[in-house]
Amino acid sequence: MKATRSGPAPGRAARIRGSRAAFAVACAIYALQAVPSPQRAEACEHPAELRARAGHTLAVRCGAPDAAPPLRGPARRLFGLRVDPNRADLRTLETLPGIGPARAAAIVRAREERPFSTLEDLLRVSGVGRMTLTRVEPLLGIERGPGAPLQEKR
Repeated sequence: MKATRSGPAPGRAARIRGSRAAFAVACAIYALQAVPSPQRAEACEHPAELRARAGHTLAVRCGAPDAAPPLRGPARRLFGLRVDPNRADLRTLETLPGIGPARAAAIVRAREERPFSTLEDLLRVSGVGRMTLTRVEPLLGIERGPGAPLQEKR
């Protein structure tokens, strides 16, 4: 006489456990939707440099008066500000998509020979083609006057 097993077949038991786990996950997601999310802080409309070292902004304050110094270095990207390829250092240029150390150095060399008057001028840089320019164009801006800060947001 054969011994019989009580309970579901082994494959069926795994399916039951899996469906219970899926049901538990669905309940958790539903419960999380009912919990109010914390309010997000307002975006900083007028970021200004509070403290800097070696040409890079280290601390920022929001709502600063117009006389406050503009952000410098990679901090500009964090606050959605455009980067001027005529003024940006290597580290800041490297934060742009498709721009690594070699291309950043090539941009610096090209601007030392002749500053960029338009963003299209970046095409004269070795390694910067139409595709790269299309990717970085929304993140860049050329300063239009001596000492005029480039603060417009994307």
